[in-house]
Amino acid sequence: MAMSNKSAIFAQPVTSPVSRLLSRMRLASLACSVMLGLCLGPMITPTPALAAGPEASMRQFLPSALRGNRVAVREVAKAIVKLGPRQYRSAAQLRPLIRAEALRGSSAAANAYGIMLQYGIGGPKLAKEAASWYARGGAEGNVGASKNGALAYALGWGVRRDTKRANQLLAQVPVDQRSRKMLEIAKAMMQPGRAEPEQALYWLDRAVALDPQGRLNAAGVYEDLADSLPEGRAVLVDWLEPLAEKGNVRAMLLLAQNLETSGSGEDLVTAADLYVKAAQSNAPEAYAALGRLLAIAPDPLSDQIKSELEGQADDGAVSAAVALATHLLFNPDGSPQDREKGLRYLKAAARAGDPDTQYRLAMILLGDVEHADKHQLARAYLALSAAGGNQQAAKAAKQFGEIALADARLIALAAEN
Repeated sequence: MAMSNKSAIFAQPVTSPVSRLLSRMRLASLACSVMLGLCLGPMITPTPALAAGPEASMRQFLPSALRGNRVAVREVAKAIVKLGPRQYRSAAQLRPLIRAEALRGSSAAANAYGIMLQYGIGGPKLAKEAASWYARGGAEGNVGASKNGALAYALGWGVRRDTKRANQLLAQVPVDQRSRKMLEIAKAMMQPGRAEPEQALYWLDRAVALDPQGRLNAAGVYEDLADSLPEGRAVLVDWLEPLAEKGNVRAMLLLAQNLETSGSGEDLVTAADLYVKAAQSNAPEAYAALGRLLAIAPDPLSDQIKSELEGQADDGAVSAAVALATHLLFNPDGSPQDREKGLRYLKAAARAGDPDTQYRLAMILLGDVEHADKHQLARAYLALSAAGGNQQAAKAAKQFGEIALADARLIALAAEN
């Protein structure tokens, strides 16, 4: 049926003022996109496979970056930051391109350009200028640049030390990251040849005040300072005790180590208790610490520690067997019976497959000149240890005569029986 004129009029598209405005906005957006493409070059979108990491990103974007594609230059800048200070292919060509993007407002490029200047990537080292580029990136909201700039100003890397400037940059960093960066600064100030304890303590105190949960990490740095400060050890204990009481294994170990150094009977008892709790929480290094403590602990504490180690070793804890064996074998006041007992525990640990223990046992057996018949077993354990990755055993096996791995297993099995 023919459509009436009225119907035909209603079928026409409605061009209201609003729709005309939207059309103009779409055209303007399209024009902007075209202009952006002309300015930046062809748009490049990372594929999922290539965007997996900075190495892949560098490979993907570097060729386009060197051709002047600004999007690619910015992607390469991000990759440089993630990969850290190292030389790159075509770095000399890349360096001015990164700088140009930094000047146009790319905070990632500012951070990357600072890295290139600080470490002499693609040109001379200009550490003094690097700090200002980090600060520039930080001012534009780049957290990584803020952290790099803070480190440079705090340590005086190529610039005059400026603690105030460092704190201003760190103020732009999230609290947890800020605390970790302050600890990094403190640790850097305790490096051999630098040793600035007062400055290190300043940053350490700020880190702990900012993030009380970071006390455990701070304690690792503070240990290097504690002996040179009044009441330093007491402060360390105050930090660690609440964490250890909550079951933090690393805090238990650090606290026990510090109590052990005091030498007092009460502290040694507490240290032993902490080591035992840490060992029960699957911290193998705690058994080695108990073995060390066993050598200096007075009675009856030494008997209690020995009993604990024997119980754990008999239950199959390899680290406990090694710790106990080490004490029994090398204790200058030990009896021949102690040495024989220690050897039994060491053999048990070696049979469990621990490469380091296998190597240690092999060397003890090789040193037994009175029982040369044990040397074949020693060579077997060297082969087993080397197969487990012990490089010292591999060298010793060549020196004393290598044995095929299958034969070594048969020799060790026969010795068990």
